[in-house]
Amino acid sequence: MRRSKLSTQILWVGLITILLTVIATMILPLVRERSLRRQKVLADMTRIWGQPHLISGPVAYGAGGAVEIQKFKIDGDIKTSLRRKGIYRFPFYSAKLDMTGKLAASAGRVVVLSRSRLQIDSASLGKRAVFFGEQNESGVYTYRANVAGQSGDELKISLSCEGLQSLSFAPTTVAAEVRLKSDWNDPGFFGDFLPAEYDISKSGFNALWKLHLPRYKAPDEKYLHLPSATEPEADATDSVTQRRSEVATATAVQPVPGRYGVNFYQPVDIYQATERSVKYAILFIALTFLTLVLFETISSAEIHPMQYLMAGSALVIFYLLLLALAEYTGFTIAYIAAAGANVLLLAKYSGSFLLNRRHSIAFASVITLLYSLLYVILQLEEFALIAGASTLFLALAATMYLTRKLDWYGPK
Repeated sequence: MRRSKLSTQILWVGLITILLTVIATMILPLVRERSLRRQKVLADMTRIWGQPHLISGPVAYGAGGAVEIQKFKIDGDIKTSLRRKGIYRFPFYSAKLDMTGKLAASAGRVVVLSRSRLQIDSASLGKRAVFFGEQNESGVYTYRANVAGQSGDELKISLSCEGLQSLSFAPTTVAAEVRLKSDWNDPGFFGDFLPAEYDISKSGFNALWKLHLPRYKAPDEKYLHLPSATEPEADATDSVTQRRSEVATATAVQPVPGRYGVNFYQPVDIYQATERSVKYAILFIALTFLTLVLFETISSAEIHPMQYLMAGSALVIFYLLLLALAEYTGFTIAYIAAAGANVLLLAKYSGSFLLNRRHSIAFASVITLLYSLLYVILQLEEFALIAGASTLFLALAATMYLTRKLDWYGPK
C-alpha cells in the first residue's frame, strides 16, 4: 500500500470510527427510557403485590410511658420468588417472623407499626392470648392490643408479611437480636446497622444483627412513628464483593435510631450493564478497525471505506440487539447470543474482502476475544477502568510489534 493510499485509508477509518461512535451513543437515551419503563412497571407491581415492609415494634406502654422489652429477638424465615409482569421480573418475598421479649415493667398496651399490611398469626403475653386491632393512619398500618402485662411476662408475636424488594426494621429496644434466613443468594444489607454475622451461599443467606443502643428510649405513643419511608436503592455501581465486605459488626449509641434490613438485590441490572457496554463502543470499534487496517497493511487485501462502514454498523447494531434480548433472557444469555451472531456475521462478511480464509478466521478470533474482554470488563465493575486501559495498552503493543518491520512509506 502506497503512502498516499494508506494515509487516505487511515483518515477514512478515523472518520467512520467517530461517526459510528456518535451513533452508538444515541442508543443511551433508549436504554434510559427502557429503564424508566421498568421502574413504572415496578411501581404498578408494588401497588398490586405490596410495598417493601418497614416494621417498627413491638413497643409496650404502661401508666408511666414506654416499657422496655428486654431480651428482644426476631427470627425470620423468608421465601422468595420472581414475579413477572410482561417482560419484567421482580423479587417477591414471603416472610414468617417470630418476635419474643420480656416486659421490664407492667404494661397496658402493645403497639406495632408497619408501612405495609401485616398478618398477625398469633400473639401472647405470659399465658394469655393477645389480639391486635388494625388501623391505617396516614398510610401507616398501626396494630394495637390492650394487655394486662406484668414485669417479667414473655411477649410472643408471630406474623407474616409479603412484599417486593426489601424487608427492614426500626429499632424500638435498647438491645435486640434479629436473625433472618432466606433462599435469596444475593442480599444487599443496608441501613444504620449492618449484620454482626452473616453467611451467603448459593442456597441463600443467614444474617444476624446485634443491636445495642444504651441511650435509646422509645417515645411516647403519640410520637411513635416510622423512619423515613424512602426505599433504599441497591447501589448500581457497587459490586457484590464490595457490598459483602462492608458487612461488619454494627454498634451504635445514637439516641434516635434509623432502620436496617435486607434488599433482595438483583445482581445484574440489564440496563446499567447495557449502558456501560455502550460507553465502551469507541474502544470496541477502534480495535476492530485497527485489526482490519493491520490485515490490509500486511496483506494484499484492499478494503473499501464502505466495507468498513458496513462492518462497523454491525458493531453498533450489537448494542440494540443486546438490549432487546436482555429484557427477555437476562444479560448474560443476551450477550452471548448477540456477540455470537455478530462474530458469525463479521466472519462471513470479512471473507469477501480479506481473500484469505486464514485471515478471516483470525479476524473472527480477534472479534471473539474483544467481546470476551468487554464482558469481563463489564463484570469487573470497580476494576473496569484498569481493565480497559490495560486492553488499550496491549492492543497498542501488539500493533507496534506486528508493524515493526513495515515500511509505512511504501515502495518508492
